[in-house]
Amino acid sequence: MPMTKLQERARKKYITVKDFAEQYSLSKAQAYKILDRPEFEEVKIKIGTAGIRIDLDRTFELMQQVFR
Repeated sequence: MPMTKLQERARKKYITVKDFAEQYSLSKAQAYKILDRPEFEEVKIKIGTAGIRIDLDRTFELMQQVFR
């Protein structure tokens, strides 16, 4: 059991689309097609005007559910 509230929370790990594509051996175009699906809207956050970052853990869970 955690001693404090801070120990209960873990930081989410956000990565770039390029890192996501490299991790799953995809092209960037394929990665963007996967992330454009409605199921993956919750894993993206906007950075600036055009950039996005992806929640790595949640993306992995969704990919397991969607691509069985």
